[in-house]
Amino acid sequence: MPEDIALDPVQSEIWAWLCPPVNNFSEQDIPTLRLLTYWHAVAEQAQQAIHSEDGRINIFDKIGVKPYKTPDGREVPLVRKNPALTILKEASSEIRALSDMLGLSPLARSRIGLMDATTVKTAADTASMFRSIDAAYELPAEVVDVSDAD
Repeated sequence: MPEDIALDPVQSEIWAWLCPPVNNFSEQDIPTLRLLTYWHAVAEQAQQAIHSEDGRINIFDKIGVKPYKTPDGREVPLVRKNPALTILKEASSEIRALSDMLGLSPLARSRIGLMDATTVKTAADTASMFRSIDAAYELPAEVVDVSDAD
């Protein structure tokens, strides 16, 4: 864990979650892991800014009142979308892209597996694999039609 990340309690917790002691990351992955850790911290802070003290999600910020009142005399709030939602959306997009780059998402892991399979398997290996699949779906030698049995 880089020293500056270790000093930040939020980022150090995220780093520990992303990079357990046994991992497959190399030295060249550290800049991408730093960014991924950063964007996770940004997303966490944006989520905290969206939550109210009572635990509810505030998707709107009250910025004033409209120049008219309801028929029963109550003021009508003037609201805008909470700016933290935009920040959270950007952080989520960055997290998704960086996770894919590092092979951390299920889709990225499946792509890596496909790439490994195409680079390691020879044509003979692939043909053998398809023969075994075909053999698994072959019908028994004698097929008995039980629908006409009385």
